[in-house]
Parts: sequence; C-alpha cells; structure tokens
Amino acid sequence: MLKLTLSAMLLATLATGAAAAPKPTGEAKLQKMLQGYTAGKPASCLPLTPSMDSTKIEGIGLVYKRGRTLYVNRFDRGCPSLTNFTSTVTRTPGSQLCRGDIVRIVDLVSGIEGGSCVMGDFTPYEKAK
Repeated sequence: MLKLTLSAMLLATLATGAAAAPKPTGEAKLQKMLQGYTAGKPASCLPLTPSMDSTKIEGIGLVYKRGRTLYVNRFDRGCPSLTNFTSTVTRTPGSQLCRGDIVRIVDLVSGIEGGSCVMGDFTPYEKAK
C-alpha cells in the first residue's frame, strides 16, 4: 500500500511540473523588453550617468536605461554564468563603459566571483513616440 501511495505522489508531482509554464529564456525576456522600441546604430562606448538603470539579461548581457532609450549590450560570446542568482561588477577607468570591458560575475549568496564576461557594442533602442 505504501509503495502505491509513493508512486501516486511521484506521478502527481511529475504531472504538475510538466504542466507548469516554461521559464522565459534570456532572449525571450529581452525581446519582450524591446517591444515598441526601434534599434539604432551600435556604439563602442556608453557614457555613464547617475540616472542610468541597468537590467541583467540571463546568459546574454545587460540593458541600460536612460530616459526613453534602452542600450543593449550583448556580451561577446554570451555569458552563461550570468543568471538570476548572480550580480555583475564592472570597473571602468573613466566615465564610460566600452566594448572589451570585463564584467565580473559574482554569486549573490556567497559573494564568490564565478567568472567574467566581455562587453560587446551598445545598441540603442528608442521608444516610439
């Protein structure tokens, strides 16, 4: 009787997990974020401003927001170590981020560095008026 109950519980758990909606990929999250925006000409550097927000895109890179513009930076060769459980640390010698800058990936729980990724070009996306 116990074996039957455990088997039934296992099947119910598997069925519930299979019915759950799949987690959006980093690319799907980025495409959703860019809806209503039009791409501009990529630039190799982005001046930093205090009012700029950033959003990490799992496995892909970073999106910086300034006013009505989003600047998408797809890391060269992607960034598999960039997940929802990590943070980014970037040190810049000046007042701008540039292609080739190194971004360190740090685990949010342990604080341990878990790799690094290289910035690519910054593509601006303008919000339609």
